[in-house]
Amino acid sequence: MKRVSAIRRGIFTPLLLAGLAISGAGLAAAPVAAQANEEPNSQTVSPPATQESDVATYCRNTADAAAEARIAWQTWKLLALQDSLKLQLEALEEKRARFEEWVERRNKILSAVEDHVVSIYSRMRPDAAASQLATLDEDIAVGVLSKLKPRAASAILNEMDPARGAQLAQSISDLSSNGVGEGS
Repeated sequence: MKRVSAIRRGIFTPLLLAGLAISGAGLAAAPVAAQANEEPNSQTVSPPATQESDVATYCRNTADAAAEARIAWQTWKLLALQDSLKLQLEALEEKRARFEEWVERRNKILSAVEDHVVSIYSRMRPDAAASQLATLDEDIAVGVLSKLKPRAASAILNEMDPARGAQLAQSISDLSSNGVGEGS
C-alpha cells in the first residue's frame, strides 16, 4: 500500500519499474525451469495450474501500479510541455514588444522625414518642384502636395504638365472628400 501512495504522490522512480520487470521475468521463466527438470520422455509438458494463476495474480496486482506509473509519466510530460510553451510565449511576447517599439520609432522617423521633405518642396521654385513631383509616385506626390500650403501647391500644379497636374489634383480632392488629409 505504501508503493501505491508513493505513486499517487508522484514519487515513482524507474528503479521500481525495473524491479517489476525483473520480477515478472522471473515468474515467466519458472515454467521453463520446471520443464528442464522433467523427464525428456514426457510427451506434453504443461505447467501446473497454480503457476498460471500466480502469473495472472501478479499481472492483476501490478496493473494498477503500471497504470499509475504511466499516468505519472504522462503528467510529467504535460508539465514539461507546459513549461516549454510558457518559455515560447514569453519569447514571442518579447519579440512583439520589440517589433512595436521598432514600428513606433519608424513612424516617428517617417513623420520627421515627411515634414522635412515638405519643407524642402515648399522652399523650391514652383517649376523645379513641379518637375520633381511629376516624376514621383502618385501617392508620394499627393502626400507632399496635400501638406503644402494651398498657395505653394497651386503654384507647383500650375507648372506641371496639365494631365499630370489634373490627375494629382483629382487625387488630392479624393483625399479631402474622404476626410483624409492635413486637417484630419
